[in-house]
Amino acid sequence: MLDFAIFAVTFLLILVGAVLYLCPASRQASGIPGLAPTDEKDGNLPDIIASGSLHEFLVNLHEKYGPLVSFWFGRRLVVSLGSIDLLKQHINPNRLSLVEMESILRKVTKERRGRSFNRHVFIDTLLQGNLSDQQILEDTMIFSLAGCIITANLCTWAVYFLTTSEDVQQNLYKEMDHVLGKGPVTLEKIEQLRYCRQVLCETVRTAKLTPVAAQLQELEGRVDQHTIPKETFVLYALGVMLQDSSSWPSPYKFDPGRFSEESAVKNLSLLGFSGSQECPELRFAYMVTTVLLSVLVRKLYLHPVKGQVMETKYELVTSPKEEAWITVSKRS
Repeated sequence: MLDFAIFAVTFLLILVGAVLYLCPASRQASGIPGLAPTDEKDGNLPDIIASGSLHEFLVNLHEKYGPLVSFWFGRRLVVSLGSIDLLKQHINPNRLSLVEMESILRKVTKERRGRSFNRHVFIDTLLQGNLSDQQILEDTMIFSLAGCIITANLCTWAVYFLTTSEDVQQNLYKEMDHVLGKGPVTLEKIEQLRYCRQVLCETVRTAKLTPVAAQLQELEGRVDQHTIPKETFVLYALGVMLQDSSSWPSPYKFDPGRFSEESAVKNLSLLGFSGSQECPELRFAYMVTTVLLSVLVRKLYLHPVKGQVMETKYELVTSPKEEAWITVSKRS
């Protein structure tokens, strides 16, 4: 898992570096409020390092300048969107950074379908099943990119947050007892565990599971009366959006009940965490975490460790800085 985490973070840094340094630099600040470069060569990189992480830098930047801000990564202008309303406005023919990888995986799928090779690889196993090309593509990306680390951290945060709220844990137990009884969890029954899905959505939101996403502004665009120049690197400050009080009442409170409202589900969907835009990595993570909770919650009470303070590390995926511990007792 550590090797995979290192790979994932390294992959992201290489990807960002390629976009920022291989593409022509955007030098026009376009009137968007934000920071001027503090270093001629590195831009605001020293400020990011001093903040502790890109997410924490963006939190401070948006608090000071508002939901639309700019800063400099090297000699490249970067624009950050920090509200769901601005995200809705940013509709343009941008291309996600995983498009090139999708093309490669589709080519490999076509080349290996129906043929025998001396070396059996993961995609060959998928091709043996009755799966569509799209399903094979998604499953391959899940296991080759962030699926494992996202799943592991969603499981960790879900268990931890359940220890902080006895009422939430009890409501989840009642639903699982009603839907599952003493029987095993199945795909059909997972779809009936609606409160469990609310718990997982709120876990993603409260933990700010993936704090930053990014796109390259391939064409000149406009957001909130401001022009975003062509080839500007645009960050989606998801961690900022997920704790925005204008979208989430009491944003620092763990409250799965908020996702009984369609508006909350829609907001999370816009960020790519739920609904029709949900990424395949999260679909896998939701399913695995549901199975884990169905075993733990039906058999055990989950309790916090007295005096434990959970500090957060914001990287490709948000995780605890130190090991997260809980105590348990058997349900009667």
